[in-house]
Amino acid sequence: MLEFVWSTHVLARSYDARAMSDATRILEPFVEGWLGYQRLLLDALRPLTVEQLSSRTAPFQWAVWQLAAHMAGTRAYWFHDVLGEGDEVVGHMFAVESTTVPDLPLEDAGWEDDENHPRTAGELTEGFERTWAMIDECLRRWRVEDLEMQFSRTRRNGEVQTFTRAWVVWHLLEHDLHHGGEISQILGTNGLTAPDL
Repeated sequence: MLEFVWSTHVLARSYDARAMSDATRILEPFVEGWLGYQRLLLDALRPLTVEQLSSRTAPFQWAVWQLAAHMAGTRAYWFHDVLGEGDEVVGHMFAVESTTVPDLPLEDAGWEDDENHPRTAGELTEGFERTWAMIDECLRRWRVEDLEMQFSRTRRNGEVQTFTRAWVVWHLLEHDLHHGGEISQILGTNGLTAPDL
């Protein structure tokens, strides 16, 4: 039986190569790359001050801390709220008591939506590490057929959307890459060290 071991601190994998399926062989570099990308991103974020984390490309754009908070909070939303995975603490760690975004319902708001409470590098790192641990536990437990399982969510307008676990994993990977690229650009244009890809 194939078993993956992913770690938030070590890029390590333990498996029986004889049991490895073609699908696992194909997916392995993507998961390993995602872990490596998170490590590089956190290496760039950890030393930043609150002032540096407040850097942005324009006054109407999100700051670095908001982009990073959105990335980690989106992981919690999809895995906890949509897929029903993880514990309540991680599922609700990005909730806020107020929002600075007009007309945004409080239940839809996350850390990034309260500009009066900028998040520190330590908080952001914890958010990434705790959400990765949740993803990690699922990826170690799920098999190919589990990735094909479908889940639905109903939007506020009544629209029902259906997703597979595999789509959610892909979506979070592309989401991390997209917003991580924005963070890299902001850091680089402000003379700060960007993730060393």
